[in-house]
Amino acid sequence: MAEASALPEVPVFSDRLSTLLEEMFDGQAPNAGRFCGNCYTPMDAQRTACPHCGRPVDDRPPVERVPREVLLMFRSMRRRESLVVNSFAYLGLALGVLIFIGVFYIIFSLDAAIWWYVFDIVLLFVLARALAGLLGGYVGDELGFRYSRRKLVEEWQAYEAERTTDAGRPAT
Repeated sequence: MAEASALPEVPVFSDRLSTLLEEMFDGQAPNAGRFCGNCYTPMDAQRTACPHCGRPVDDRPPVERVPREVLLMFRSMRRRESLVVNSFAYLGLALGVLIFIGVFYIIFSLDAAIWWYVFDIVLLFVLARALAGLLGGYVGDELGFRYSRRKLVEEWQAYEAERTTDAGRPAT
C-alpha cells in the first residue's frame, strides 16, 4: 500500500480533466478533443508540452479520446469518495437517533412533563442533521478524498505499468 508521502506531487487528474470527465459522465461533453498522451489533460492545438504533467508532445503524442480505463478510474474514484462521505453522514444520523432514544428513555423514566418530549423531538432533528453534516461533510469528506486518492494513485501506477509494457518498453 502506498504511503501518503509516496503520492506523486502532480495530481493524477488535472482540474481541467476532472471537470471534463464530470461533464462527460453527465452527457454535457463528448469524449473527443486533443489530450495529453501521458496524463490526458485537455490541450490546445498549439501546445508543445502538457500544462499539467509537463511532458513534451514529442515524448508521447496527444490522443483524440480519453481511454476507457481512465474513465473507469475516475468513476471509481468518485464512487469511493461518495461511499465514505455517505457512510459518515449516516453514522451522524444514527448517533442523533441513539442520543434521541437515550434522552427519551431518561425523560420517560423520570415521568417528566410533555414539553421535555417536544424538546427531545427537536433535539432529534437538529442533532441528527448537525452530526450528519459534521461527520459526512468534514470528517467523511477528508477521509474519502484521501482514501480515494490513494487508491487512484495505485490504479494509475498499475495502468501506467501496463501501458508502458504494452508499448514495448519495459515497465519501471
